[in-house]
Amino acid sequence: MLLSAGVLKVIVASPTLSQGLNLSAAVLLVPYLVRSGELVSGEEFANVAGRAGRAFVDTEGLIVHVIFDKPVRRLRTWKTLVQSIKARSLKSGLIQVVAEIIQRLAREGVLGRADAMEYLANAREAWTSEAEQPDAAEGGEAGDAEGDGAIDEEPLSQLVERLDATVFGLVEALDADSEDLPALLDEALSGSLWARQIAREVAGSDALQKSIIEARARLIWRHTTPAARKGHFAMGVGLEAGLAIDAMSDELEALIDRADLAALAGDVDELSDSLAGLAQRLLVVRPFVPDKRNALPHDWRDLLHKWVSGADVEEIGTDRMRTIEDAFMYRLVWALEAVRTRRISLGWESETVAGGGAAVLEAGVPRMRMAMLIRAGLPSRRAAMRAIEDCEPTFVTPDEMRTWVAGEEVEALSEGGDWPTAETAAVWSRFRESILGERIEAWSTEIWKRALDLPGGKAPLPPGIYRIEIDAALAQTWLVTPDFQRVARFKKSIRDRLPSVWMGRLLPGSTVVEATRWGRSKATWPRADI
Repeated sequence: MLLSAGVLKVIVASPTLSQGLNLSAAVLLVPYLVRSGELVSGEEFANVAGRAGRAFVDTEGLIVHVIFDKPVRRLRTWKTLVQSIKARSLKSGLIQVVAEIIQRLAREGVLGRADAMEYLANAREAWTSEAEQPDAAEGGEAGDAEGDGAIDEEPLSQLVERLDATVFGLVEALDADSEDLPALLDEALSGSLWARQIAREVAGSDALQKSIIEARARLIWRHTTPAARKGHFAMGVGLEAGLAIDAMSDELEALIDRADLAALAGDVDELSDSLAGLAQRLLVVRPFVPDKRNALPHDWRDLLHKWVSGADVEEIGTDRMRTIEDAFMYRLVWALEAVRTRRISLGWESETVAGGGAAVLEAGVPRMRMAMLIRAGLPSRRAAMRAIEDCEPTFVTPDEMRTWVAGEEVEALSEGGDWPTAETAAVWSRFRESILGERIEAWSTEIWKRALDLPGGKAPLPPGIYRIEIDAALAQTWLVTPDFQRVARFKKSIRDRLPSVWMGRLLPGSTVVEATRWGRSKATWPRADI
């Protein structure tokens, strides 16, 4: 596996890395660059990159592309995608979102009020549109959420959800007092893409946009506690969804625990019943409402039962699989993981194995251990179910699963050539070979200080964070800008063993780079005379 770090403008490191770098946001891992067989667009890629930093504020952040095979071609594709960002004039997502919200609020007559900003800062209904009501039948049946009167433009409620995500991303101190919000927002927006681009907009745009952002932040603080804000931020949802989940959190957590225990035991009826209870409550809450084209049918409970019992696609019906994929495998799993993340953020620790209900729902099998085999790379639900049913193993961790796959019982069964079933023996054999061929090595951190080979008289490079690129064919190592431009060669080259991730830090006026490597094994980097 090869990890290629692509940095857009400003590096943003994970909490572990940030201890030494004085950075705070998360690294975003990108395993795939295509969707439905097509390379993602530059605009979408820039938006994804921005999620590693502050939502909708910048197109900046540290994203790492995970490459499992064909490294030369995949690295070339990655570089092409990163370069495409430079060729586009992207407008701050925050400017666009807030500008659209301003238009909608003006249309609704909210901004025409003399007390508009106070109204927005105190009343949740001020941020709603009559044309979109009711958006979801609160407390109703899942599948009834999307009506026939949907509007063509992006709903105001969805725009507001995105603004909420921005507020949570900007105000890192979620326990701050409401009176401190203006100063915190000013500090967060200072120097951002929003600040640079809003200065070129119509005079007064910046003040109006800031007022809208501040009003929304004040509303969020008014209706939440620090603990609630922490939970909403962990879930990645807006105020309305967060409050809805808060209100039924006890019910949701009890149902999730039931589903997790049923997934361990393989109790299909209990599993289906608890997941149906979760679907009824969560699939009517934005952003978990299924797409209208994939709205749940009247017999969705029966469909859910068939799916988690492991029924064949032929029995379920290929025409119904899109509904299963969107509503159950995607949105309901997303909702369950969001609720679980909320619990963890508030200090909860599971007394059993957590996440089993979401795992079996995603995989379409009745037991968590079956789902673990599928998640580990076994491409057959039938093989996973039969293997677990025949052997009844007790593993609960990936390491225990690998030990079981490598064990004598599974080896003897596999040698027959017709297990788990005659039709799935070949895929099982390939899966087992891949599991047995894996070498699990811990990653370590190494730090060097190495000199650049700069021509005499050349001015020092700008300080900051850079990429380090190894050209094995030419036995050269380069200091590279975030957008893959080589700026200086090191005096000596690295001899590295993949996988690894490299980063260089250059101090003002220096020609010596502090290089950090995270990876397996060790690298060799001879010292040069400065």
